[in-house]
Amino acid sequence: MVHSSPEGYGRAAARTRVAPERQPLRPAIALAILSLLTVLLELAGVVLVFVAARTGFLEDLARDMDLEGPGFAARLVVLILVILGVVVIDYGLKLASVVLGILVVIRGDGKLRIGASLLLAVALFGLFFSLTIEGSMLSGGVETVFAVLQWTIEILRWAVTITGLVLLGLGIGEVRRARAAQLPGLR
Repeated sequence: MVHSSPEGYGRAAARTRVAPERQPLRPAIALAILSLLTVLLELAGVVLVFVAARTGFLEDLARDMDLEGPGFAARLVVLILVILGVVVIDYGLKLASVVLGILVVIRGDGKLRIGASLLLAVALFGLFFSLTIEGSMLSGGVETVFAVLQWTIEILRWAVTITGLVLLGLGIGEVRRARAAQLPGLR
């Protein structure tokens, strides 16, 4: 069923196949929040690696670490648990984003669906694919091509994520306005 705006034909009439009260607004908001948390977690990781590399913290830690000294095993276990915790949180956020993204894509419409589709694609890509190309066997030219490819894919992934978040936000705003126009108490 197609609902269209009765206002003039001079501008593009807003058309939706799903009535505003049936749009998945809460799952869309949850998807936006989880996607933002994922972005913030990735940014924190990038900043942490950058700071650790610039300060030489990891090199100092590795150089000063006494493999047979007291507390080495405890520090190693804590480090491993922290790394595993971050990985579990990252995959949990991505998995929750996939579930919410599927729900919004199936039940939503318009910008809500498009934004959720883009975020779903990024979440699925992050869950099942990883691109890291390193090695000493690669020649200089081939290594440079792979490095450029890796950075291009990262930039594309960030662009799709930002676009998806913006479209999802616009879709959430549209659904809220449509609900407020239809039934003021339905927001």
